[in-house]
Amino acid sequence: MRETAEEVDLKVEAVRSLGERVHPQTGRHMSYVACEVVGGEARVADEEELAEVAWIRLDEIPDYVPWGLFGPVQEYLDETLNAGE
Repeated sequence: MRETAEEVDLKVEAVRSLGERVHPQTGRHMSYVACEVVGGEARVADEEELAEVAWIRLDEIPDYVPWGLFGPVQEYLDETLNAGE
C-alpha cells in the first residue's frame, strides 16, 4: 500500500493476500496483495521507479508482461475481472 502511494499517488486498501515467492528474474522476495483503490488519481509520482502508468484490459497483460504473471495473481485477475461476463 505504501509503494502504491509513493509510486502512483493512489490510496489503496488490501483486499486479499495472493501469495509470496522469490521473483525468478530479480531474485527478490515478493509479496502479492490484491488491493482496492480508495482515493487519488493514478499518475507517475516517482519518476525513478516508473516511466508511465496505464490502465489496461485483462487481455492486454501479455503486451506488458510477456513472461506471464505469478499464477495466483493471474487467477485472481481472471476470477475478478471476468466475474461480470
